[in-house]
Amino acid sequence: MSANQPQPAPPNGTLVFVVDDNQLLGEITRQLIAGAGYETELFHQGLPAREALLAAASPPVILVTDFEIGDINGLDLINQVRTKFPRLKTLLLSGTAKPETLAKHEVKTDHFLSKPFRADDLIGAVDRLVAESRGGSV
Repeated sequence: MSANQPQPAPPNGTLVFVVDDNQLLGEITRQLIAGAGYETELFHQGLPAREALLAAASPPVILVTDFEIGDINGLDLINQVRTKFPRLKTLLLSGTAKPETLAKHEVKTDHFLSKPFRADDLIGAVDRLVAESRGGSV
């Protein structure tokens, strides 16, 4: 696509925040989601993502976060932003946290993907969460 051509519009202007302290993995995750037509913002620490989310005039539809994000963990981030945005859909990614451990945690995520994950699994999860946020199903 040349610089003169307009970029494809995200599905209904859907914004997805991506948080991963690993810069390479965060960028790959962001690119995969953007490649599926979604608008994305990438953060490499939890606190800046939290501040941007809480200050947003129009919040993202989905928060995709790694569990280990440096200054706080992904479940803490989800917990802190859900007070303001209870309908925010969340996708937790992790190569270290086990589903059994997460199931015992008081904070629940809408979907979990274990790292490494397939690109199709990531996009499928994002698509499902977007559909759920709009009251539909995929």
